[in-house]
Amino acid sequence: MRFRVLGVPEVHDDVGDRRVPLTSPKQRQLLGALLVRPGEPVAMERLIEELWSGGAPGKAVNALQAHVSRLRQLLIEAEPSRANTPRLVARDTGYVLEARPEELDSARFLLGAAKARALLGSDPRTACALFTEALGLWRGPAMAGSTSGPLCAGAAAELEEERRSVQKLLYDAQSRLGLRHRVSPVPVPAGDRGELVRLRARVDELVDEQRLLRSQVEELSLLLGSRALSRR
Repeated sequence: MRFRVLGVPEVHDDVGDRRVPLTSPKQRQLLGALLVRPGEPVAMERLIEELWSGGAPGKAVNALQAHVSRLRQLLIEAEPSRANTPRLVARDTGYVLEARPEELDSARFLLGAAKARALLGSDPRTACALFTEALGLWRGPAMAGSTSGPLCAGAAAELEEERRSVQKLLYDAQSRLGLRHRVSPVPVPAGDRGELVRLRARVDELVDEQRLLRSQVEELSLLLGSRALSRR
């Protein structure tokens, strides 16, 4: 299982080699918020603020529980071996999502960048390779489409700052190695790229919503069919 926040928050099933379809934008926000602190409980009130930004519905706790339940079920369906030990569980007064550092792209990015920094003075060529590999984990703006709440917004800002730092270090290292032409000294403007990422996120949302609607229609058809049979 892989968890990704360097772009649109998503879950990748390594065994099936597929993206696990989330059923709503709120689930992406929930996933992102839980992955800000993997392995640590995030209080319910913080998650409610993250998902609804001060405009929470009257039964926000019930709505949050429903989103958590569905996300938990999707993770179990993608990883049946953990049916009895789900990754997403209630703890204290909140929820925790268990994810090892090697399963989370942001943790891998930060670790790769740290290794590259340590080698920059003694082995700049290897450092360049590690910087390049770390930057290759990015698919778009950090937590794209999920930064309306303070948790994800803060984490995204820190990740983007680190990315800019790594890009500059990579440029400087390649310059010393005579590879100046291989990388730009400043990040490429994110306007067009960010718009493409947002469009992709919206397309994913529409596909997930269509899938959910189709499932609900099928359930309703079965229910109506069973009631018709019971009247005979």
